[in-house]
Amino acid sequence: MPRKILFLAANPFGTSRLRLDEELRGIDEGLRLCQRRQDFELVQRWAVRPQDIRRALLDENPAIIHFSGHGDITAGGSTPTDARKFTPVDNVSDSTGHLIVEDNQGNPKPIEPTALANLFELFAEHLECVVLNACYSKAQAEAIAAHIPYVIGTQQAIGDRAAIEFAVGFYDGLGAGRPIEFAFKLGRSAIEMEGLNEQLTPILVKGNAALRHADQTTVFNQGEPSGSGPSFGGEGTGGVTIPQDRIKLYQFLMDLPDAQFEQVINALKPPRGNVPPSHAPRGQRVPALFEWLESPLVTDGIETLRTKLREILNPQ
Repeated sequence: MPRKILFLAANPFGTSRLRLDEELRGIDEGLRLCQRRQDFELVQRWAVRPQDIRRALLDENPAIIHFSGHGDITAGGSTPTDARKFTPVDNVSDSTGHLIVEDNQGNPKPIEPTALANLFELFAEHLECVVLNACYSKAQAEAIAAHIPYVIGTQQAIGDRAAIEFAVGFYDGLGAGRPIEFAFKLGRSAIEMEGLNEQLTPILVKGNAALRHADQTTVFNQGEPSGSGPSFGGEGTGGVTIPQDRIKLYQFLMDLPDAQFEQVINALKPPRGNVPPSHAPRGQRVPALFEWLESPLVTDGIETLRTKLREILNPQ
């Protein structure tokens, strides 16, 4: 099943006109021409209101959400002439960084960072990444990252052209099979290559799942080297030694050949949505697998994992 990208766009009355259609066209073109085009599906919603976002999440179950439009904050500093920035209205509190969607009449409607984060939390089992391609979306990104592995925002105003270049570069990276962190850097590079001098405006906020993966890998690498893959010839079995240490077991799965890793997933049978599909990066699938195995819904999950590994890698 392809990874679904949900493109949400809003350009309400009274806000500066943005080239959101050009952004969508660039993303769509890049994904259609990429090496792994069969791995992605791009769906879109325009002139979104709060209820439209909620319904789109229910209908589509996306892996990636991409919001394109305006953000606001009462802040000083230089602002690009084509910035995706909306001057705050009276009912918006200062310096919090809201995304601007539409109300039922098409007028600007700000969304509080915590409100959007709480909504996305309900769909966290599917969501891998959220991209907020609007000005001053750092506060939103930090709130959402409490629940989602990767969130991209902006720490200040960003020009319309820079936002478009970043988005196209980012999805070019994903379409080539690169991980989210690489794609983020490629998006920044796309801005710089155009000479726009805004490449540091987009920021990547790693959520709890992504940080857990990084922490576990760091701890393991401080001990004995992991080598190029799982070690063979273990302790009288004539096959593979299955690590008892949790962190080493984690790295063992990271290094396991693709075919054998798929055998493990098929043997464990996690309910749909708990582990990203086979085309997702291993760095997303292994943390999700451990999170499911260690949840209250699974009894002796880690030991079950070890048992399945022994059956698959050390067949009698």
